[in-house]
Amino acid sequence: MEKQVHEKIKAFIHKHDMIHPGDELVLGVSGGADSMMLLYYFFLYQNLYHVTLKVAHVHHGLREAAEMDAQLVEAFCKRHNIPFFRHDCQIKEIARIRKLSEEEAGREERYNFFISLLNGNGRIVTAHNMNDQAETMIMRFTRGTDIKGLSGILPKRENIIRPLLCLTREEIEAYCKEMNISYRDDESNFKTIYTRNKIRLECIPYIKEALNPSIVSVLARQGELYREEDEFLTIHAVELFEECYIKQGDKEALDLSKLMSMHPYMQKRIILMAIEKMIGRKDITSSHIESCIELCNLQVGKEVHLPYGLVVKKDYEYLLLYKENKDEILSYCIDLKEGKQVISEADITIELRKFAFERINQKNENIYTKYIDYGKIKNGLQIRTRRPSDYIKLKSGTKKLKKLFTDDKISKSIRDTLPLIADGNEIIWIVGGRLNSDYYITEHTNEVLEIKILKGR
Repeated sequence: MEKQVHEKIKAFIHKHDMIHPGDELVLGVSGGADSMMLLYYFFLYQNLYHVTLKVAHVHHGLREAAEMDAQLVEAFCKRHNIPFFRHDCQIKEIARIRKLSEEEAGREERYNFFISLLNGNGRIVTAHNMNDQAETMIMRFTRGTDIKGLSGILPKRENIIRPLLCLTREEIEAYCKEMNISYRDDESNFKTIYTRNKIRLECIPYIKEALNPSIVSVLARQGELYREEDEFLTIHAVELFEECYIKQGDKEALDLSKLMSMHPYMQKRIILMAIEKMIGRKDITSSHIESCIELCNLQVGKEVHLPYGLVVKKDYEYLLLYKENKDEILSYCIDLKEGKQVISEADITIELRKFAFERINQKNENIYTKYIDYGKIKNGLQIRTRRPSDYIKLKSGTKKLKKLFTDDKISKSIRDTLPLIADGNEIIWIVGGRLNSDYYITEHTNEVLEIKILKGR
């Protein structure tokens, strides 16, 4: 079985062009069977792929037994000299503050942590498997979705890869048993209080027994078919979108006569594309799109209100999209100096300390502590909110901050309030996220500046 599984993963990685020589892989490892297998596989084959590894583990603060999960992952990493990074958080409290479900808050916290560990040619690697794919597709279908939603979990999305989507959970557990890989079961996975667990523990077993024993692999093949269909339709929709889209100052506009001449399905896709340009896709439902379609046939001046303050308004010749005027978000810019500073505007306490190069231990670097080359500072450091001219330098090149936020899927609702450590218009560190590669510690560094967030949100 070992060879068969290895060949299947290798072929899947090659098919979706997931990994290139020189990549740094940030492996999300919870301690469960799928993630421990993922870790074991890349430990075996890191030299074959010519990659380096980092392991990221998030303790969500929900289960007492989770501490043993963390210890299992850390012990494996120590035994095999793999860098291990741990992030502790209280998901219940985060979900309450952000007004999200615990599942959604946990996902955001995990991916933000993974992103914070990326440097240069980094890729986030998760252990989603074929059963996760089937559960996701059923869950989305029952809640209502389009063909994009039915395509399920993508094997590759930007810098996130999922090389175990080609394996079932049964194959993974059998492999762990054969290779004597230790793992831990999350007891909450066996409680039917969550929708996904109900699908896993009740719905799929029933379908297997009563309707189709191969439902998991069938849904995996269907997901791939839906992805191909969605890619084809998207190409056509983009062409039509460009025909009727107009930028009008701070507003987006769609030419009504051109829009209404199209097939109803394409009308919906084009309206969704316009909405995505303004606020993204999150929380937009089919009923929102239907309301916009109905608006096209109403009198001039009528409007519908969508999530995140987006207004869609019927004009004479256009369908207008714009953000409601809200109270201006508080912006700030505060000079930083050595020692501790309370930044009340950001509700955090920050500490700067300068060291000689030989006195630092970079293993202490984490999501809220960073070390930079003090000699690279040009104008002095500030902590502030973002500006239109901001940019950051990465190993892959210089990138506008706005483009980076889009690429890293940083929620639009928090972009204007994220604390930034800046040197002029150059962003040194997005607190809790990316670090400017020009300021990395090197063998030529003489003095090091430690930047540490001590407390706050």
